[in-house]
Amino acid sequence: MLYIIIIGAFQAFVALWLLLVREKKASPNYLFIFLLSAIAVHLIIKFIIFSYIPDHSIRQQMNTFISVCYGPIIYLYTLKKTEKDFLVSKKWYVFLPFFFLMIAYFTVSGVFLILNRVDKKLLDLYNDLSLSVIFIINLYYPVKSILIAGKNKKIVLPPIEYGVIMKICCCILFIESFIPVSKIVQFGFPHDIISFNIIFRSLTYFTLLVICLLIIRKSFRLQNGNVPADVLVTQIEIERTEPGEEEAVHTIDYEVKFRDLWQELDESVRMQKIFRDCELTLDLLALKTRINKYQISEMLNGYKNKSFYQYINEYRIEYFKSSIEKAIEKNENINFLSFAYDAGFRSKSSFNRYFKDLTGKTPSEYYKNSIKNRNIEMA
Repeated sequence: MLYIIIIGAFQAFVALWLLLVREKKASPNYLFIFLLSAIAVHLIIKFIIFSYIPDHSIRQQMNTFISVCYGPIIYLYTLKKTEKDFLVSKKWYVFLPFFFLMIAYFTVSGVFLILNRVDKKLLDLYNDLSLSVIFIINLYYPVKSILIAGKNKKIVLPPIEYGVIMKICCCILFIESFIPVSKIVQFGFPHDIISFNIIFRSLTYFTLLVICLLIIRKSFRLQNGNVPADVLVTQIEIERTEPGEEEAVHTIDYEVKFRDLWQELDESVRMQKIFRDCELTLDLLALKTRINKYQISEMLNGYKNKSFYQYINEYRIEYFKSSIEKAIEKNENINFLSFAYDAGFRSKSSFNRYFKDLTGKTPSEYYKNSIKNRNIEMA
């Protein structure tokens, strides 16, 4: 078991170092850094206990409080990947059990140092309390994370992110399954409980090593902006075609692949007027239309040859123009900026720029031209 602890701690530090190095080129994954740090500290504490603490009861029974944060961390990571503008600070309370057990752990350790002996009743009380808290926390949050990830699998979570969340949650649940099993063994085979505990702890440390490997694997696979496998395959196939065939391959592939899905997306944007949301992003559009954001991105860039904001702003400009025409018909006062905000633009400068780019006229020029055309029609 000691060798597994050493290998696991080393693996956690290697994973942590690799992730920190890659963070210089990628968006921060501070929660995984926190998780790797917690695993490394957990295993180091165990190594110190097994190497330098002579008391057998502490070596075999005293639980480490750090494992209670594993479930909350993967839960926060899942929320970060599935909710727009999610702030970890909003869920600060998920770490309260961690701080509670940390205080209890060091208090009990301090009492043992002062007494210069192990109080069996106090140790049993701490173990029962900590096991219950760890089991409940690391059962509740991974299950909740699995449900959230499953709900958003085809909306905002790419396959790689979904896979790593599910696998880490399963690893945590696998570790926690040893708690009820050990209790059953304790009643059924009381004389063999020490041997079983050694097996359970060894499997626990090995599973922590697996979590580190999963994070390393995920870190190396998520490159080029988390491009999904099907998009990469399409890109590779296009690169292999002859220059003269490239345009035909694009047309046939995208038309077959995205014709129906594009109609579904475009109809949702148009009928629900999703474009009027000034906070609209690709992630939010995916949530509202329930279409994977990577498919939306590929459809826009490859199938329609336009960016996300170009697509959305085209609808906003058309909505603005429609509002102008209606106001002219009703002979109402017109406030360009008010109409622009109502169409989904966030600022006057961006509205004027996009309007000029898409129509070739300024809003006032368009308005004057509309008035002129209406007067001609009425003459």
